[in-house]
Amino acid sequence: MRREWRIASFLFGLTTTVAMAADAPKYAWAYTLDAPAGANAYLLELPRDAYAWASVDAGLADIIVVDSENRPVAMGPYQAAAPTSHPVTLDTALRAVPQTAVGVAGPRIQRNTNGDIVIDSGAPTVPGTPTQWLFDARSRVSPERLEFPASGHDVSLTVDVDASADLQDWTPVARGASLVTLGHGEGAVDARVVKLSGAPMRYYRVNVTKGDAPWDANGGSSVTLSGTVEDASAQDEAALQWSEVSASDSKTSGQGVDYDYDLPAALPVSRVRASLGGGDNVARLDITAVQGPMSGESLGTIVLTPGQAADHPLEVPVARRQHLRVHSGTPLREAPKLAVGWRPDRFVFLPEGKGPYRLLVGSRTERRPNWPIADAIAALRTSGGANWRPVPVTVGPGEELEGKGALDTPAAPFDWTRPLLWIVLLLGAAVVIGMATSLLRKPPPSDSGEH
Repeated sequence: MRREWRIASFLFGLTTTVAMAADAPKYAWAYTLDAPAGANAYLLELPRDAYAWASVDAGLADIIVVDSENRPVAMGPYQAAAPTSHPVTLDTALRAVPQTAVGVAGPRIQRNTNGDIVIDSGAPTVPGTPTQWLFDARSRVSPERLEFPASGHDVSLTVDVDASADLQDWTPVARGASLVTLGHGEGAVDARVVKLSGAPMRYYRVNVTKGDAPWDANGGSSVTLSGTVEDASAQDEAALQWSEVSASDSKTSGQGVDYDYDLPAALPVSRVRASLGGGDNVARLDITAVQGPMSGESLGTIVLTPGQAADHPLEVPVARRQHLRVHSGTPLREAPKLAVGWRPDRFVFLPEGKGPYRLLVGSRTERRPNWPIADAIAALRTSGGANWRPVPVTVGPGEELEGKGALDTPAAPFDWTRPLLWIVLLLGAAVVIGMATSLLRKPPPSDSGEH
């Protein structure tokens, strides 16, 4: 009997082990975390090499923090505290956009490396009063009030005002606003102020929908923009980091050249900076994020000219990108030098369980639970005050766990753990049946008290 029960116990233990192995989380890489004791929340920045393991398709959901017993602790993306701001009023020049004939493509509007507006009329212009005007606020301003220049004669205009962060995508901030100037002195009408509202933007566009604008098309007129700007020194954000990349390939494209650049990982790129190699002084570089063999996303244009600093980057929408393509419409002697700016993603976690804590990154199947972290952080900010911040932790060196095995799709999709588990269960059942049969076959014990 003892032998049979030992076998049954062994099989039960093996069954439990197989089941636990089938459910064990599988991650590619692990990092140690140095978290000071006593904090009510911790903040970590994702190191650059972690992006090489975090799956792009998972949207950073394959990242988790575990305690000393490898149990997950409540964590999630960190939502930065609301920035502080201060009022600002600035004067800036109106730039007229040249008019072209009907049916002809309009001027090309882009930024140079300093962020200044560059207007390339392209096709021949036609005479007439411009109907579209641009101005540059030099920084991101939340617009509230726009005052147009005074005129020496009566004016009646209707205008639309749009705002943009990159001169490509425009958002309305005022529609059908009237500008009226009638007479002089007592009883005169002077309505040259338009109320605006919208998100912080740097570039603004004025479209005259009715009337003729009296402003100087050569840049002699200016507008006064009032609003608020964020205090850069008080912003709750990760420091901007730069990674230089070299061209990995080049090929002729039309009359120019395409240069391909491979980033060290799929980084959350928000800036692109370029400079020319030796012997080249001027170039127009069109930047594209390559998304597949036949698709890409245009990020904008960098115009490089003599005497311009190359450290004024092109701002692009934040997204994880790993492959960039630079197109030069004219051949260059050397591939342009490229650098990408990015801010690490930040996560916050709560001190559950026992330390030390570890950061696990990269999994094809595992996903982080949806803890109500935003609610927890909001409660801590309420109790801690406006200046409360989670305590930063130091991310230590990483070590390989499952490596690429946690990310790659198995060549054979068949999962052997399930049939193995059934085999073990059947063997256990067979042992139990054998034990029962053995007991049934034994003769009943004799009663020594009978005659």
